[in-house]
Amino acid sequence: MVLGILVDDAIVIGENVFAHRQQGKDFLQAAIDGAAEVLPSVAASIATTIVAFVPLLYVAGVMGKFLAVMPVAVIAALIISLVEAAFILPCHLAHAPATESFYDRARQWSHGWSPVWRYTLGSAVIGLAFLWAQLIYPLKRLAGLFSWLNQRSTRNLEFVIGKLYRPSLAWAIDHSALTLCGAVSILLLSLGLVASGMTPFNVFPELDSKQILARVVYPDGTPAAVTNAATDRIEAAVRELSKRYQLQEGAPVVRVVQKSVGQISATGPLGPDTRTNGSHVGGVNVELTDSSERSLRSSEIIAEWRKLSGDFPGADSVTFGTPDFGPGGRPIEFKLLANNREMQRLEAAIEETKIKLGEYAGVFDVADDSRPGKWEFQMRVKPEAMAMGVPMADLAETVRGSYYGEEVMRLQRGRHEVKLMVRYPREDRRSLADFEEIRVRTIDGAERPITELANVQVERGYSEINRIEQLRSITITADIDEKVGNAYNIVQDLRANFMPGLLEKSPGVRVLWQGQQERTTESMESLLMGLLVALIAMFVLLTIEFRSYVQPLIILAIIPFGVVGAVWGHFVQGMEITMFSLFGIVALTGVVVNDAIVLIDFINLRLRDGAPIKQALLDAGTQRLRPVFLTSVTTVAGLMPILLERSFQAQIVIPMATSLCFGLMLATVFVLFLVPTWYNVYAAILPSTSHVDAAESAAQRRSGIASTNLDSSAKRAGDGAADHEAHGTPETNW
Repeated sequence: MVLGILVDDAIVIGENVFAHRQQGKDFLQAAIDGAAEVLPSVAASIATTIVAFVPLLYVAGVMGKFLAVMPVAVIAALIISLVEAAFILPCHLAHAPATESFYDRARQWSHGWSPVWRYTLGSAVIGLAFLWAQLIYPLKRLAGLFSWLNQRSTRNLEFVIGKLYRPSLAWAIDHSALTLCGAVSILLLSLGLVASGMTPFNVFPELDSKQILARVVYPDGTPAAVTNAATDRIEAAVRELSKRYQLQEGAPVVRVVQKSVGQISATGPLGPDTRTNGSHVGGVNVELTDSSERSLRSSEIIAEWRKLSGDFPGADSVTFGTPDFGPGGRPIEFKLLANNREMQRLEAAIEETKIKLGEYAGVFDVADDSRPGKWEFQMRVKPEAMAMGVPMADLAETVRGSYYGEEVMRLQRGRHEVKLMVRYPREDRRSLADFEEIRVRTIDGAERPITELANVQVERGYSEINRIEQLRSITITADIDEKVGNAYNIVQDLRANFMPGLLEKSPGVRVLWQGQQERTTESMESLLMGLLVALIAMFVLLTIEFRSYVQPLIILAIIPFGVVGAVWGHFVQGMEITMFSLFGIVALTGVVVNDAIVLIDFINLRLRDGAPIKQALLDAGTQRLRPVFLTSVTTVAGLMPILLERSFQAQIVIPMATSLCFGLMLATVFVLFLVPTWYNVYAAILPSTSHVDAAESAAQRRSGIASTNLDSSAKRAGDGAADHEAHGTPETNW
């Protein structure tokens, strides 16, 4: 991803060295002057890019951990590239191309040797030089091809600059108000694509997974035969689906099918509570062929699999989906909390919420983690028994001993001890008909029926009880078909329109948002705070570089227009804007300002040389178009392999590459027109000497001359009219 960004500084320095060569300077002097002239602006460009990637280091939550390595690698690569471009590249560019071949130089080199060495070692050196010349002969032809291509591209670029860009730039400068209004209109139109849902925002979209799974959960205590029959139906459905696909496409879609009964793993991240045991649970895991070998996405296969499997009467939940990879979380997930006294209200709120979720288009597999457990006898000691001194522990131990047994002694059998347990006969233990006949011995030695001492009720408890902050917690989850609905919009509608009324009707119940919503809020807050700090740091760096408070604002004003390209790039590719798209936009802020820095620096240079304001703007645009164009093209070219990749791993970073690639392409066009236009407005609004003073201050800082001389400032103020005449009246229709 950073491959194209790394060469930006080298392109700017190399192009400027080439411009100094065109002025007639020798290679060494051109390398020194060209590198020294643009090094401050190049260093500022790299610094702003580094600052733009710094916020990605401090993204909170799981998203931040998932992304933390990338900005570290990018920042390290940028620092090394700056050192190479500043010190190593000029050394290479200072060498003039050799006029003699390696073979001729070898002959001249060995000519001064003694005859013994000349005819022994000298002959070997000349022979190797001859072989080398023959080996690189095809490369010379290739070099000629590249030279011809270079001449043709230079001629075409000069035509574009002279016939298309320069007249268009002059018109934009002369009609500054119209140009700026048009740019702002395009920005608002792009934001409207997101607001209208034409380019929807989805925090972490569903990826085309190589693994899919199905889970069926019956009430606790269901015989394993029932669960096994359900998983057989699910397995048969996926195999039937694979046969249909093989008949249509000529290749199977399924590689491996694994069925399990009695133990399943949850689809969420691994942890202590992600496995469920018991005869009432079963699942089917399926490994699909690689995404490049099939035309159906995993979501389409899952939808067809669900349809072929049919209904499962009596099941608590039946879910089809993919394992949760990455930091996204479930599309819709939140918890409702209440204390034990409000359980009826909590359960009523849960059911009402599930019904509401089922009304949204595209929402399926709505479930909660509050499942009934097995039927059980629940005993409560009667007040009379408590008066007799019978505790609940005695009742529990008696019931346990009746069915599980009581240890009365241990027998020695060789090296082992064998427990001797006393309990009811097997036929009595397999039936609860005689439960009321259980006798409990009290303190006075009498044996009384258990029903005389305790109230016994047959009730169904919960299979699990979860608590958060000492409150009962029930989690509601749902999946969504992203072609029909949008999880972010559904959650926002729930928060704004449904949940306030539900909580008002259910006092004591509160909501805790989790899943994508919780992780989005957590990551977005830290990302926005980091972006704000990065923009302030960029402003400080640019202020130091240009010795002006307005020129950095001109440069930073181009950042919003990078969003235009990012939004339209997602729209053209039919992609949703994701969290990683926002990461790409944050990184784009440092990349798009690089071209603006190069333009502003050259405008200041032309003004310092005495050029009129409009001439300086036109010269800066035409002479800096080549490096601006090349830096953008190399960055886009470096991102193309990611955009064209179709592997599962690349699906995560493709939105980020899309933001960088398309955002930079359109931002380059905006930079070439808007930066000169804004500078023209800046020169028209502020006094005519302000922009000249900023240019001279930057020049003095580079040459080591102090720019705080009061007499010099007073002289500039006194010669304002002369300066105004020398630099011309800014031509503008503002």
